[in-house]
Amino acid sequence: MRLKVSVLADGTILLDGERATFEQLDTALAKVKEANGQVWYYREAAPGEPPPAAKQFIQRVLSLKVPVSLSNKPDFSTWVDAKGVAHPRIASEIYMPQVESHRELDPYFAKVRATAAAKGPGDGLVIVRPDRTMLVLPRLAETAELKKMADGMKKMVPDTVQRNIAAIAFTVFEPGPGGVAGLAEVGKAIPFLGMLVGLSYIGHAVWVFEGHASAIAAGCRDADILIVDSAMLPLLAKGWDAEAAAAMRSVNILVHNRANFTLGAIRKVGTDPSRFEFTS
Repeated sequence: MRLKVSVLADGTILLDGERATFEQLDTALAKVKEANGQVWYYREAAPGEPPPAAKQFIQRVLSLKVPVSLSNKPDFSTWVDAKGVAHPRIASEIYMPQVESHRELDPYFAKVRATAAAKGPGDGLVIVRPDRTMLVLPRLAETAELKKMADGMKKMVPDTVQRNIAAIAFTVFEPGPGGVAGLAEVGKAIPFLGMLVGLSYIGHAVWVFEGHASAIAAGCRDADILIVDSAMLPLLAKGWDAEAAAAMRSVNILVHNRANFTLGAIRKVGTDPSRFEFTS
């Protein structure tokens, strides 16, 4: 969920382009907080002294700890980094979400792995949301098209042994019909979702999380393969790959390139580039 907030020089507040009161702003910010979303913020005449409304807005987002992306354009076509440099908005649609603190992440991710590995009707590909709830995409029913895709997945990761496959990707989704995110909404955020669905379909345990620094070790625990979305790569904490490798069962760490939809290896078991190898 994204909320566009503009504060004009005269103190007028706009929410997604419409005039709003502070009461309406508070309601909207609460919804963004609940959805683990992000606020895009533009202030008119930014170099000058901010109006009281701008100061009150900042106080509100700081108290709620809602992620804010600053823009120096009224159409939000740019985002401004910590050094005050503006960039095209395209890259900033992906961000590291604020996560819910969870004291016992290892037991929690053990449940995630168990759900991903099980073969019951409510089990399947698990997506860990920033609030640490699970979105489970059950394994799809067999079709001729899926059987064909499965053959390709088996060449990538044979189905003779169930493997643990973790992925780091953007896990904030727009709600679908009925207020629940489905394959269409998730696929917009995770460009290689089809690959993950296929790997789950042939029996592997597949789970996805955002890669927050607090969860790298627990989220990668016992994984045989880790696939990282290239858009998330610059958002990961320094040394994330070493921490992930230390927690993995087989250290195969790959990056999915959004630009050309290819996989590249950062770390890999064995020397054969044409296939995966595993330590157990």
